[in-house]
Amino acid sequence: MGGIGTPRRTSGTLGLYAAFGCLGYLLTALGAILPELRAERGLPRGEVALYPSAFALGLVVIGFTGHWAAARLGRLALPAALAALAGGACVMALGGGRLGSGLGALVLGLGGAGLVQLVPAALRAAAQPGDGTIQIGVANAVSSAASVLSPILIGAALAYGLGWRAAFAVPPLIMAAVLLLVARPAAPREAETGKEASGVEASEPAPRAFWSRWLDLVLAVGVEFCMVFWAADFLGDVKGLGSGAAATLSAAFVLGMAAGRAASAPVVRGAGRPDRLLAGAALVGVAGFAILWASPAPLAVAGLLVAGLGVALLYPVILGQALGAWPGRPVRAAARCALASGVAIGVAPLALGVLADAITLRAAVFVAPALLLILLARCARRLRPATNR
Repeated sequence: MGGIGTPRRTSGTLGLYAAFGCLGYLLTALGAILPELRAERGLPRGEVALYPSAFALGLVVIGFTGHWAAARLGRLALPAALAALAGGACVMALGGGRLGSGLGALVLGLGGAGLVQLVPAALRAAAQPGDGTIQIGVANAVSSAASVLSPILIGAALAYGLGWRAAFAVPPLIMAAVLLLVARPAAPREAETGKEASGVEASEPAPRAFWSRWLDLVLAVGVEFCMVFWAADFLGDVKGLGSGAAATLSAAFVLGMAAGRAASAPVVRGAGRPDRLLAGAALVGVAGFAILWASPAPLAVAGLLVAGLGVALLYPVILGQALGAWPGRPVRAAARCALASGVAIGVAPLALGVLADAITLRAAVFVAPALLLILLARCARRLRPATNR
């Protein structure tokens, strides 16, 4: 990958990293509370999986309309996304019944999708020249580090009989308030969003290389969120851990992702072709899933950690490649990448949950490594011409 340099840490980029941290916290928090929602309301897994699907619907909406909204909101786009993220979490925690929780998850998804769209585009703009892969990797490392906290805090709250609600909503609400009142996260450059607003080159089609990476993104995000949303339930139902311990130890997956993304800069620089890096990461992820599935509880947690290490670099590397494949339309490209995340989060975890109701969760978890193997095959196909020269 050419043009990769040291990430510039201005106050604006630090604000972007912190905003992604809020998102990471809430994504794993949503997974950690699914067993509690299922127990509170007596729901099957297929129905409780509709809460992540409501979140994913927000991503899909932004995927189609986000470039338009960002162009019209301008500098208010990032604050609006942060406010929606924190507000959705509060509605989900305080809203009564299925409708209130579903509405909160949808608003949370709209805010999260706004961040997924705006933060990578802003980081890539700040990284010029270059594709922003390292900067996006740092943002995802911060997100993963924050995501480690939510299962731990929710697990501790459950262990002490405090319930999940305060641990779910209060920490990201405080961070979002600080960012909105004090920090000023950088937005994508006005020239880029202005071009979107005016319609100049609005009809420019996405290159074929972009759609290839878009499909890779669907696969990678699907794997990630199958585990983010179902790891706690898997440890409790299949490995026999209590609810508090299962919620806490499910953090092993995002801990592995945080560690992998923290080391992203030297790994990306030294890996050469991105598909070679992606193939190696997918193999590590498959090995982690094998340990998770075949081992008793203590070693299964180690398998979650290894799987997280493998999955860690998939999203930032693929996202950097996707944005680099459509450099003339960064905001539109980021919106389409948010759509990819929405499709993945809306389909893969729901399919796993429905399949778990139909057979068993122990068997249904194979959805995740199957997606990894498809991604591995796609990377191998792209690498084959280079190896045959």
